[in-house]
Amino acid sequence: MALPNINTTIKDGAMGVAGADATGIFAAVGVATLPSNGIITFTDKEDVDGKIGDGSLRDLIVSALSIAKTTVYAIAVEGSTAGTVSNVSTVSGNQGDGKITVTGKPRNEYGIRIDIMASGKLNDGTFRVTIDGLSGKTITLPDGEGKYEIPGTGLTLQFSHADKGFESGDAFTFTTTAPQATNGEILAAINTILDAKKAIEWIAVAGVSNAALWAALATQAKGAESVYQYLFFIAQARYKKEGETVDEYVNALTGAERGVTSSTRLQVVAGWIEEADSNGQVDTRGAIGVYCGMLAGRKVHEGPDAVKFGSITAATAIKPDGINDGHIEALKNAGYVTVRQIIGLKGIYITSGQMMSEQGSDYDLVERRRVMDKACREIRVAQLPFLNDTVKVGADGSPEGLEMFVAQGEAPLRTMKTNEQISDGYIIIPKGQNILSTNTLRTKIRIVPLGKLSYIENEIAYHNPALAQ
Repeated sequence: MALPNINTTIKDGAMGVAGADATGIFAAVGVATLPSNGIITFTDKEDVDGKIGDGSLRDLIVSALSIAKTTVYAIAVEGSTAGTVSNVSTVSGNQGDGKITVTGKPRNEYGIRIDIMASGKLNDGTFRVTIDGLSGKTITLPDGEGKYEIPGTGLTLQFSHADKGFESGDAFTFTTTAPQATNGEILAAINTILDAKKAIEWIAVAGVSNAALWAALATQAKGAESVYQYLFFIAQARYKKEGETVDEYVNALTGAERGVTSSTRLQVVAGWIEEADSNGQVDTRGAIGVYCGMLAGRKVHEGPDAVKFGSITAATAIKPDGINDGHIEALKNAGYVTVRQIIGLKGIYITSGQMMSEQGSDYDLVERRRVMDKACREIRVAQLPFLNDTVKVGADGSPEGLEMFVAQGEAPLRTMKTNEQISDGYIIIPKGQNILSTNTLRTKIRIVPLGKLSYIENEIAYHNPALAQ
């Protein structure tokens, strides 16, 4: 027998320490000029251009990181569908006989203007290129073949002229569309993100997409939930087509193009804005980037539409021109995330964090989705130490002595209540469970969410104190 002594057994797990916090962290996939070999981590918008170049994914991440200090996990794909270039138009009043043609594959969606600054022929006159409102330096017209490559765009200008050449004040404009990835390319990138099991709240898909991809994303989200990955997807609906009226555009999005997908883990942004980029460019963009930034910058219970946090600072106008409150309401009712202006306030705001859910769902708003997903993640982590543990069984076969299990499971809920993310939360263990036969403990977790002041109704009238006596 050993000599008398004091032995201490050190146990773990009694503090109920939570796992990694995913709040505000998200992933993004989409087209960029520098496809990534795996997942790239971004925390600073200044790193984006150097790592993935230009493209819709670049725009989304830069917009988001300009608003929120967070972590974005990204996969850039090349995109097998090339972008397009419009015909070059001359601005009314051109005096010279010069012409410009464009070749190449655009790396993003651009609105480009070429202004002749000084009259002359090749290797004599000067010009300036303006991309999405951001003007470059004045350059001498190229000599020889008259070709000039616009840096970073994938486009080459071909200058030509007859006897007169280019005149100061002449101007030329054209637009491009961004390259696009196939649904298969996007879904493959998403699978890579999911396989990495990063602590994230959502996955954003850069660039416009349609109902076919939205349905696939809803399926992906359901599958992720089944393996304890509680997240949702955000996609971007298309912009108004050339020649399409705003009424036709809204009717299309709320009709056949809406599809039949219904999911409490899917958001589709139909809002478009004129956005001032951090590099000085002013461009018409889908609001998905600023929307992701606003979500990332707010706690899980704080709606993206909460006015107290201010407007979308980068937004200078709602697009397309002519869209009104009736159109916005129709899009909202169809399940889309939109933007709006509020009478009495300056700026542009998110209308609501609408999910593509069935009417009457508890998860019709993104803040309800985020709160529940956080609770699911953290309660699971808190309960994992009890997995495959033993439990005492009472006279009726029900498990007993689970006070510590309940206390640790409720710890995340108590923290969320303290942080005013929920009104209340608790765990119930129903009686009459035959755990000896099933090896299964069933609980009921109930969360009382916060209310939301979406509508405020006031009654106002004059009051005569003399008549009240």
